[in-house]
Amino acid sequence: MYKTRRFADRDLCTYHLNSMHESDFINHSVTVMFCPPFWIALFEMHYGGQYSVAKVIIGTSEPTGAKLKSFFERLDYSNLPYTKEIDDPANRCNVGYKKMQKKIKHETETDNYKNAFTKAQIELKKQYCELKANNKHEAKKRSENLLKRKIELRQIKHKEKHKGH
Repeated sequence: MYKTRRFADRDLCTYHLNSMHESDFINHSVTVMFCPPFWIALFEMHYGGQYSVAKVIIGTSEPTGAKLKSFFERLDYSNLPYTKEIDDPANRCNVGYKKMQKKIKHETETDNYKNAFTKAQIELKKQYCELKANNKHEAKKRSENLLKRKIELRQIKHKEKHKGH
């Protein structure tokens, strides 16, 4: 379960960086958040309708401004472990941070988004839920068929018993 803590007067500290690369607009954002027992930095990149994310662990203690500054100075941005790119409709609007906090809290508490940070993880979670539902349905069918078979055997046994000489 992921919690948010007060950090620099906000629960999530987000920075947006915009850059132009090969005539396409790249939108980067860095979010510092608490994921027990670690503080992590979540790097999101939107590029030409594609979305990719990388997660880097900062440490276990709450980072101060100086610690964050040294962390970001030492970080090698070219070797961040970004996920595979997935399609991203680029209709993002600016939302106040309190509304964003409520939305994040609501989404992380629902089963569909529990323990999922990225869209890729959400897709994997959906796939897992579908597989789980299919397995549950098949198990129910198997148990119903087994029950029907037992009932038929019991009826046959009962008929044999009362058949006569």
